[in-house]
Amino acid sequence: MNSAVGALLGAVRRRLRLAWALATGQLLAPLIGILLLLLVFLARLRPWTWPEPAALVLGAAALPILVAAALLLRVSLAVAARAADRGLETGDAFSTAMELDSGRLPDGPLTERVRARAAMLASGRRAADAVRLRLEPRRLALSGVLVVVAAGLAVMPNYQDDVRRRRAAEQELAKQEAEALRKAAQALPTGADGKKSEAAKALEALARELERSSDLEKAKKAVEAAAAKLATSLDPNFLSQKAASKGLERALGTRPLPGANGSAAEQLRQTASQLAGLTPEQRKQLADRLASLAATQTAGNPDAAQALSQAASALRSGDTGAAATALGNAADAQDAAEGAVGNQEATAQALGALASTQASLAAGPQSSQGNQGAQGQGQGQGQGQGQGQGQGQGQGQGQGQGQGQGQGQGSGRGQGSGQGTGSPSGQVGGSSAAGPGQGGRGGPGTPNGSGHNASVGLQSATVYDPIAGGDGEQINLGGRPGQGPTTAAGRGQGQHRASGAQVPLERALPYYRSEATRALDSLNLPPSLRALVRAYFDSLGAE
Repeated sequence: MNSAVGALLGAVRRRLRLAWALATGQLLAPLIGILLLLLVFLARLRPWTWPEPAALVLGAAALPILVAAALLLRVSLAVAARAADRGLETGDAFSTAMELDSGRLPDGPLTERVRARAAMLASGRRAADAVRLRLEPRRLALSGVLVVVAAGLAVMPNYQDDVRRRRAAEQELAKQEAEALRKAAQALPTGADGKKSEAAKALEALARELERSSDLEKAKKAVEAAAAKLATSLDPNFLSQKAASKGLERALGTRPLPGANGSAAEQLRQTASQLAGLTPEQRKQLADRLASLAATQTAGNPDAAQALSQAASALRSGDTGAAATALGNAADAQDAAEGAVGNQEATAQALGALASTQASLAAGPQSSQGNQGAQGQGQGQGQGQGQGQGQGQGQGQGQGQGQGQGQGQGSGRGQGSGQGTGSPSGQVGGSSAAGPGQGGRGGPGTPNGSGHNASVGLQSATVYDPIAGGDGEQINLGGRPGQGPTTAAGRGQGQHRASGAQVPLERALPYYRSEATRALDSLNLPPSLRALVRAYFDSLGAE
C-alpha cells in the first residue's frame, strides 16, 4: 500500500472514532442530564444518602467512559477506505486499492494504475475532508441546561441534609451502644462449665442487630423486645433465692459448722461425714444450728430448708445415717441454688445493660455527645440544699452529722454521702446533704461508732418497726444552695416508750422482703423496667 494512502486511511480511522464519540455523546447527553436532575431532585425529597453521590459519579464518569469506548472501538482499514471514498467522492478508488493489496485478487495489467490513481487521490487530502463532525446545538444546549440546573440544586441548602446527618448520628449511637453491649456480655459471669450464659448470647445478638439497624426507632424496638424476652426468664423469687443462698454462705462463712470449712455446700458434706464421731451434746447443738439455718432458707430455697430440717430431726432422734443423707441433699440444693442464682444474676446484669442502652437511645445522639464531651472533667460542685435530720429514742440526746459531696459530669449533678454518729444515750438517723443528683444517706448512730456498724450480728441487730412505733421529733436544717459541699447537723430528742418499735432484724427481714416484693409486683410497669428495678435492689443487697 502506498504510504500516502496508508496515512490517509489511518487518519480516517481516528476521525471515525472521534465522530462516533461525538454522535454518541450528543445522543446520550440529554438522557444523562435528565438522570442527573432526577437524582438530585430525589435527594431533596428523601433522606437517602446514595442519590447525590450517584449523580456525582455519573457526571464525572460519563466523559471518561465515552472516551475509553471510542478508543476501544474497532475500525478496520476497509471501513476507513469506504468512508474516505464516500467523503471525498472518489468512487471506489481507495476500496479497490485495498482489495488489490489484500492479495485476494490476482494482479492484472490495471493493478499498478489503480494503485497509482489511489495514491494521487490521497495526496493532499485530509481526514477532516473525508469525515465531517456534526454538532447538534439544540441537543447540546438542552443537555447543558439540565446539567446546570442539577448542579444548582445540588449546591443549594437541602433540608434532607439535616435529616441525613441526624440519621448518621443515630447510626453512630447505635454502633456505640452495640459495642457497649458486647463489653457487658463479656463481663457477665459464665456458667459452671465455662460457657457463655444465655443472657450474654442475647446481648451479643442484639449488638449485631443494632449495628445493622438504620433507624433509631427500629433500634429502640429491638432493645425493648430483647429486654422483654430476658425479663420473662427472670424468676420473680430471684431476690429471695439470692438472699437465701448468699445468706447461708455468709452464715457458715462467719460461723462455720464444727470441724468444717470451705463453702456452705462443702461444710454440709464434711459435717455429714463426721456425724458418727459426735457426742450426744454435740449432736443436739448441731441440730439446733441446722434448724436455725433451715429457718433462713424457707422462702428462698425450700429444698435446702426441708433437707436441713430433716437433718435436725434425725440428729435429735439419733439417726445419724438419715441426718447424713439429709445434709447431702441440703448441699446439693445449695449447689443448685448457687447455679440458678448465678444465671439469674447474669440475666439481671444484662437487663441493667439493656436499661442503660434504652436510656441512651431515648436520649438521642445529642445527649450522647454531651455526655462524651463532659467526660474527663473534675469533681463538680454540689448544688442543692443540705438537710439534716435527727431522730432519737429513749432518754438522752442523739446527734447526727451529714456531709454532701457533689460529683458531676457535664451537668454538675451532685452525689451526696452522709455519715451519722450517735451518743451512748440514744440512736439517731444520720443526716444527708445532696445536690440535685443523688442524695447521701446516713446510717443509724451507735454508741461511739459510725452509722454503719458491721460488727452487729444478725441475731442481735434490731430494726425500727413502723407498725409498732412512731417517729420522734424531726429537725430539718437547710444548707446554702450552690456552695459545693454542705454540712448540716440535726439533733432530736424523743420520749422513751417501752414498746415494740425496735424488733430483731431476723424477725423483720421476711416481712420487709415480702412487702417490697408485693409493692413491686403491684406497680404497673413494663417487664423490662420491672426487671431493672429488681436488678437495682439486687445490687443494693449485694453491697
